[in-house]
Amino acid sequence: MKRLLTFFTVSLLAGCASNPTVPENNITPVLTHTGGQSLGDSTSIYWFTSQQNRPVSLADRVMAGDYGDYRTDYRWRDGKLREIKREGRQLDEQQLKPFSLHVRYDTLGNAVFQRYTLGDELIPLGSRQLQQLLEEAEHGTDVVKQQRKDDQSLVQGFWKQGQFYRCADQRPLQVNFTPVLPDYVQQQVQEHQQDGYMAVIGQVRRGTLTAKTLLMLADDQPACLTAPVLLTN
Repeated sequence: MKRLLTFFTVSLLAGCASNPTVPENNITPVLTHTGGQSLGDSTSIYWFTSQQNRPVSLADRVMAGDYGDYRTDYRWRDGKLREIKREGRQLDEQQLKPFSLHVRYDTLGNAVFQRYTLGDELIPLGSRQLQQLLEEAEHGTDVVKQQRKDDQSLVQGFWKQGQFYRCADQRPLQVNFTPVLPDYVQQQVQEHQQDGYMAVIGQVRRGTLTAKTLLMLADDQPACLTAPVLLTN
């Protein structure tokens, strides 16, 4: 059980807000916001949807270095978290093993269904692990909300012959990093500018991307990252 808690903790190291009890209103638009953060070897990217200032869904992709990687789909109903599904790879016994988990909650927040598999093992989730899943959902929404308040969001795209093109619309953008990147990170960015993928947290204004946080650089990323969909309505 400890091994599961350790892996979950990697994505939480980098964060409680109450939800108002506003009735659902299908006329009110559902808003989508993106964000992310990096801490040590762990990078998290988030897609968050809300309606009437209440969470509707959260999806994440977490890359945790040697510990593995995973993607998660969280769903709320009437402002309460009701379901979580996660798939990925986790370091166990010195090797990466596939894992998956699925948890459903009742209206009081009690886990009424849970299933966690690691490799060929079916392992029950303890109360601490279940609580940590709730904390991760809250943390992810808090990260995106704060970045939205700061007028920041996820921007991803590809470098081609020194020009950066945003994924959303293939628009070419001039890129500035504020604060300025350390020399060794600048060197890594330059190495990807002929042909490479980049994801940052930043702001786009008048054809210029002002990047605050560098999340990812890759030379083998085939396409832009999209929100995982693991749960069906």
